[in-house]
Amino acid sequence: MEKRKLFLQLFTEGDDGGTGDGNGDGSGAEGGNNEPMSFDDFLAQEGNQAEFDRRVNKAIKTAVTNSEEKWKALTDDKLTEAEKLAKMTKEEKAEYRARQLEKELNDLKRQNAVSDMAKTARKMLADEEINLPDEVIFNLVSEDAEQTKTAVEAFAKTFKEAVQAAVKDALRGTTPKAAGKPYEITKEQILNVKDTNERRRLMAENPELFIRR
Repeated sequence: MEKRKLFLQLFTEGDDGGTGDGNGDGSGAEGGNNEPMSFDDFLAQEGNQAEFDRRVNKAIKTAVTNSEEKWKALTDDKLTEAEKLAKMTKEEKAEYRARQLEKELNDLKRQNAVSDMAKTARKMLADEEINLPDEVIFNLVSEDAEQTKTAVEAFAKTFKEAVQAAVKDALRGTTPKAAGKPYEITKEQILNVKDTNERRRLMAENPELFIRR
């Protein structure tokens, strides 16, 4: 039944390169028999299989092209929200709005989780007598409590070691940078390091750039 519906649809649409509607609606009789023609019998007639294949391929190509164009439009950042919605069906609009709402909700949950982790990290550092600005705190935390704890503890350890080394150098009358670091680095350069672990390491090893005064 599904095959019959398909070939009836394809063969009644018609186009410039078509062959009409083939053999009527596919319900003709053979040899005086009143039984409707089967789909396989219809395709067995001369030219019908080739025409059917041609139309199926054309329908597939059209569907793929339309889907690609719609996808490009929906992912084009240059289009406004209204322009994107204008290209959607009623069902697609509902699905799109649901996805947007879910994304906004997840973003809000993430922001709240990170904010809570920042409070925890600030307390952990305060217990170690380390007072840092928010920009450093938020570079140490994530949504995961265990990862945040590990990152803060590692940072605090390296930070305190760097401070102690700097104090020793100062007592000896040497410049900390010249004593242990072959190059100068700025706070901005450290904050722009993309690798999270490397950025944290540099922040901890250069405490003088980040200690809140």
